[in-house]
Amino acid sequence: MDIIQQRIIEIAQQIPDYIGYQQKERRRDANELVRRQLAAKYDEQRARLARLERQAPLGNIVALENLDQKLLRLIERFRTATGGYAGWFDAAQILESDLDQLTQFDASLADGVNVLKAKLDAIAAALKTKTGIDDAIDACAEALDALNAQYDQRDQFVSLGKKPSPLNVPSKPSASPLDALEAKKSPPQYIVNLASLKVNDAVSLGGADYIVAGKITYTIPAGSFWAFLLRDGGNTRWLRVGPGGEIVTCQEIEISVPSPMPESLLQGSQSFTRGDAGSASVMVEGAGGVKRGSVAYARYAADANQRLWLEDFGAEQRAMLGQTIDASEITTYRK
Repeated sequence: MDIIQQRIIEIAQQIPDYIGYQQKERRRDANELVRRQLAAKYDEQRARLARLERQAPLGNIVALENLDQKLLRLIERFRTATGGYAGWFDAAQILESDLDQLTQFDASLADGVNVLKAKLDAIAAALKTKTGIDDAIDACAEALDALNAQYDQRDQFVSLGKKPSPLNVPSKPSASPLDALEAKKSPPQYIVNLASLKVNDAVSLGGADYIVAGKITYTIPAGSFWAFLLRDGGNTRWLRVGPGGEIVTCQEIEISVPSPMPESLLQGSQSFTRGDAGSASVMVEGAGGVKRGSVAYARYAADANQRLWLEDFGAEQRAMLGQTIDASEITTYRK
């Protein structure tokens, strides 16, 4: 069973009566059903958020109301399709890869229900103990921003992303029948879920094209996050994905990594405040194969979406400085 089939099964398990996009003659009905069911799932979490608001101190009400607005925006987008949807689903030819990509969007958005539930669990626990409430709310806001960004990608793909490919254009008469001997050119396999990037995949970012030269998977009790080493000739940069769906592009910098890692620090003219911190097990994939180990890490934030990562692998330390970006600024595909 390939990964796409597995995705379809996963979403089918989470959404009752799912029809399936591979039945092309019913693709619009399937799309409407998936969006309707996802809206219902997220609506359940919104009802829970409303109950948490009633339990919260006055000082946290505004922040929780902001969460409600972010979640409501996502739900309303599920309920209301844009005008471009009908034309896309009525298209005479839709490649199976297009349907697979749309299924990946829906699978990731279905997974987001459990992500959101976990964030609301954390808020509930913080309200009960009256500690870490602001941090729990901030983490939930990041998760909702990430989910809305995922829907942005889905919306853009369906409304605008159905571009003509060589397979959709009537072929011109061949100058020679020997053209049949030439290898067919396959359209690129675009990647929706950044976490599924692999070594040797391609990434277009900031007007440059990179190859994924390495991948680090960090595993903590709450889940996983990733760092990808991107290389374009002699130029390198890092693409970090998560935690909380955050996407950061950054460069390695030379600074001493203090121990223990402080609550705040200055880098240049910027004051950074520590957010996520702890230890993680790591799996590092690259040209040298696969190696495993552990790391102590801290993620710092400053104004203007600046991020600073400090990492201590024991025998080696690393610091990365960069800024958050939107998923729409990245194009990724299999080589």
